[in-house]
Amino acid sequence: MRILFSNSSFNWGGVHLITDLLATGLDARGHQILILCRPGSVLQARLQERFECVSIAKGMDFSPLAVARIAYEINRFRPDVVLSLMDKDLRLTGPAARILGVPLVSRRANDRPLRDGPYHRFVYGTLATAHVANSAATRRSMLDSAPWLRPDRVRVIYNGIDAAAIAAAPPAGLPVPAHSTTVGFIARLETRKGVLDLLDAWPAVVAAQPKAHLVIAGRGPLEQEVARRVLQMVNAHFLGYRSDVANILNSVDILAMPSHWEGFGLVAAEAMAAGTPVVAANASSLPELIDDGVEGILVPPRDPGALADAIARLVRDPALRTAMGDRGRERVHRQFAVARMIDDYEEILRATATGG
Repeated sequence: MRILFSNSSFNWGGVHLITDLLATGLDARGHQILILCRPGSVLQARLQERFECVSIAKGMDFSPLAVARIAYEINRFRPDVVLSLMDKDLRLTGPAARILGVPLVSRRANDRPLRDGPYHRFVYGTLATAHVANSAATRRSMLDSAPWLRPDRVRVIYNGIDAAAIAAAPPAGLPVPAHSTTVGFIARLETRKGVLDLLDAWPAVVAAQPKAHLVIAGRGPLEQEVARRVLQMVNAHFLGYRSDVANILNSVDILAMPSHWEGFGLVAAEAMAAGTPVVAANASSLPELIDDGVEGILVPPRDPGALADAIARLVRDPALRTAMGDRGRERVHRQFAVARMIDDYEEILRATATGG
């Protein structure tokens, strides 16, 4: 097949990693790939030496200039199918694909409801031929909020995890004492990621387990508040933005992911691939990744007390951490393998291209 990818996001994140894994895997299977990306994006910088990347995926929704440029590239490349990686791409590349009669598969990564109005009916119900949801929770939110979507056109495909690459990453140097038990938080610093809940919980963790240390990596709208609060806490360290996520995951003993909602929860699955147990909120897609008491511990969202108790329990029980880490590693290989993700995308892209 000739497959056109559209990814309009600027900074590197989970959607870029999935784009890279999918393009690489599909290319290795003999498919021809063209990637439309945002000008100056990290995705363009990282992939342009391996794939043809055209930096035009930018502009206001339905921008006539952007749609015309994208239509030119579609007409030139003549894809069998388009894969839209972001909601924004559906509103930029979707109109061009629709005009030229090219079917489009839209990937949705957020467990948030759609709006029920003419605009969203047109964007999600007309421009997209089929949808991929990255979790059952995301699919459920889509169908519950948009009864006009056909259930048979919304398929769950979990993100693939490159477990071998994560396991091979050397540990990062972290500013924690030797022989401490380290809890990591790696995410965008915003309310819905639960970082403030974790900071509220941390004093109770240290009171119960004085050798516990917390490291927080990320950036976002709460960055200044998080940095200020960390400075006032015992055994807490703010790392700022870090790109060496796999290295950090191989350095911490526990990952905290108290998100209020997720699309998939990529860093939780990556932690499992590193053999790191996860304390996560029992919300959104996270119970699809972690069975409570098996690969980690699930706690009620927005509950710092329960979060502190779960973290303290794992801090004081290294045998439990090891057992959960081993089971997490096994689950990633079983359920979230990259090859399985590529198989599933190849199947839906082929079916969509052929009208199946």
